[in-house]
Amino acid sequence: MRAVTSYFLADGSERTVDFTLQLVHDQETGRDYLFPNGMDVTDRVAAQWTAAQAAAATAQAEVLQQAADARAADVAALRAVEAELSRALELSAKVLDNTADGIYGLDAAGRVEFVNPAAVRITGHARDEQLGSDQHSLIHGRRADGSDYPLEQCPVWQALQTGRTVVADDEVYWRADGRPVPVELVAVPTVEDGEVTGVVVSFRDLTARLAAEAQTAELRRLEQQAAEQRALSDRLQQALLTPPPEPDHLHVVVRYQPAAHHAQVGGDWYDAFLQPDGATMLVIGDVVGHDSSAAASMGQLRGLMRALAYDNDESLEATLTRVEHAARGLAVETLATALLARIERCPDVPVTGTRTLRWTSAGHLPPVLLQADGTSAVLETPVDLMLGVDPDAPRRSHETELPNGSTLLLFTDGLVERRSGDLDEGVERLRAALTDLGTRPLDELCDLLLARLVPASGDDDVALLAVRAYPEDRPRPPEAGPNVLPPGIG
Repeated sequence: MRAVTSYFLADGSERTVDFTLQLVHDQETGRDYLFPNGMDVTDRVAAQWTAAQAAAATAQAEVLQQAADARAADVAALRAVEAELSRALELSAKVLDNTADGIYGLDAAGRVEFVNPAAVRITGHARDEQLGSDQHSLIHGRRADGSDYPLEQCPVWQALQTGRTVVADDEVYWRADGRPVPVELVAVPTVEDGEVTGVVVSFRDLTARLAAEAQTAELRRLEQQAAEQRALSDRLQQALLTPPPEPDHLHVVVRYQPAAHHAQVGGDWYDAFLQPDGATMLVIGDVVGHDSSAAASMGQLRGLMRALAYDNDESLEATLTRVEHAARGLAVETLATALLARIERCPDVPVTGTRTLRWTSAGHLPPVLLQADGTSAVLETPVDLMLGVDPDAPRRSHETELPNGSTLLLFTDGLVERRSGDLDEGVERLRAALTDLGTRPLDELCDLLLARLVPASGDDDVALLAVRAYPEDRPRPPEAGPNVLPPGIG
């Protein structure tokens, strides 16, 4: 048997002994003896106890440190979450404060819990006025016609009652000053533990969009109206701009190209006809304006000039004066430029002689004469007053020879005028083109001139009248096509 127990010294101090009691058998005598043995282990026990206490303290310190570390980690994580939440709240606040759409939140009873600056701006109701108020009664209680808007029909209230998102694109909010604001809105319910606790409403002011849509619709209507007007005017112009005659040994080519923009309707015109004596009359003109009225006035002026110039032997300037008086008497009130020309041959001059070109201009661009050798000249003359200003204004006529092989060009300003330059520059471009193209057949020449000089986005109509003279003592060239003469002239 072994035991560790206390014992006391004579001085009363307590000690610890490691006591062993061993049974011993004496074989000689047959008796059993108890043999006690003890060792003082006070110091060892004290050392062990101290070591145990130290180990326990160390373990406790480790546990406490681990707990402290865990608490520190929890605090750091909590602070990170708080920082992230703070950033999210800050971002949400920035979004709410800076979005152009109005946003507000309602509780389950439809009372305002928050409202962003855009909602204040759009409705005109101050933030403090809206917070805690019944939003439907404040801004949504009337329809666009002023009649009552029942709460149960309100899309925001429906979102509160059903817990489903509701979208409405034709609503009206009423501003604080009494003005209606057309809006589209989205109402998104907030749900906590399966119950609807409120709704967040985002709405957009449609005033600018609806105004733009109305403006677009009006522009489309005007565009369609202009297109129809242009189509009508084009048909009128095409009906009036008849094919020219083809007198013997004169090749006459005409071109009319409307402006690229369908809303532009020009008053440009040309005319070519034969007088009873065989002389060829040429007319080019341009009525001021770009609408159907200009086209109608063009048709009236063209008819007057054709009728008054057909069968008289008066001077060209006298014919223009008569046209002006007739237009005024018939209430054809318009301004126009015009050039009236006559190609004639005196009866006593042999066919090998040259023709004479006479013309008078009412403020129109001068003709260009292309010679057979490729040189060209602008037939500049003093400018007389345009038609429609003074019917008794003095007018002059001019004349020059029209040699065989030469080409006369009459045209309106759409051929040569550009926004980026003046008319003189445009005429020089025409002459440069004639240097390259002047030897082409007349039909091809006219087409190439239009292609080279008139941009695809041309802003003005173009009328072009070209006449090429051929020798009368030789057959009419095939490129000029057959003669085309009116009945009774040959």
